[in-house]
Amino acid sequence: MDKEFKRKLAEIVKDNAWYMGLGDVSRATGISQTKLRYWERKGYITSKQGKNQNRKFSYSMLIKAYQIKLFLDQGYTLAVAAEKAAAKNNVLKLVREIIFDRFEDVDTYDNHPAINLGYFDEDKDKLLYAVVYDDGTQFKLVPAKINKDDQDSK
Repeated sequence: MDKEFKRKLAEIVKDNAWYMGLGDVSRATGISQTKLRYWERKGYITSKQGKNQNRKFSYSMLIKAYQIKLFLDQGYTLAVAAEKAAAKNNVLKLVREIIFDRFEDVDTYDNHPAINLGYFDEDKDKLLYAVVYDDGTQFKLVPAKINKDDQDSK
């Protein structure tokens, strides 16, 4: 993958530079706009002011709001649901950082899509791939010197 493209994509994803309006978040999550405004007043979710003072929520806030809803549906109080959702959001942020730090390219391995996660060892002898099969994802270590075309024949 082109290094500049990779850097820019990681920057966009890291900064959650995807925003949507209150109505969009409400439709996507099934949470009323009234509840979303209340949660924002309480500080459980945040937004940025868009044009004409419209609220703009980041993609990560949409996920957090939906997680709060799921925890509420399980019987948690709003405060506890928001706390649990914040903890989950921190885990998702960490996973996103790891993926974008390690992502090199998309290849194929064993005729399946595979994410090249770069060198596995300091000697740069092996590459780590996450290979996506119909029944799940498996990690594979592949000799770094192997020709990419040879991977398809494995």
